[in-house]
Amino acid sequence: MKNAIYIVLLVSALCSCSSTKVKHSENQSKSQKTITAPIVEKHFYNKVGEKMDQTEYYIQQSIQDYFIKFCESKVTREDLETALSKIESPIKTLTVKVEFREGLWDSCGENEVQSRIGKYVVLHGIE
Repeated sequence: MKNAIYIVLLVSALCSCSSTKVKHSENQSKSQKTITAPIVEKHFYNKVGEKMDQTEYYIQQSIQDYFIKFCESKVTREDLETALSKIESPIKTLTVKVEFREGLWDSCGENEVQSRIGKYVVLHGIE
């Protein structure tokens, strides 16, 4: 009985430690979520591991960084950079409306190119 209480307390503590807040509203589609999370900018590395001048943005969620795919987003890179520039903290946290997807990162529309593949996020709005 004592162990069960400790397990419940431990699980509650772990669940409450998440730094990302998710809000659902009835008018949002089930695949869209409003979250508050850090946004980080990282340099792009080519196939041979060379650091390029190009940078990319990611949303940090727990231990996963989700690539932001702008060509499918309603928010442009410029919109995101403007919102981030208004934050004076070294950790840039925004509340955004997102949709999590999985697939090709570098292919947009009909342009079939060799692409990285994995989990990514589409931005539907900045709140």
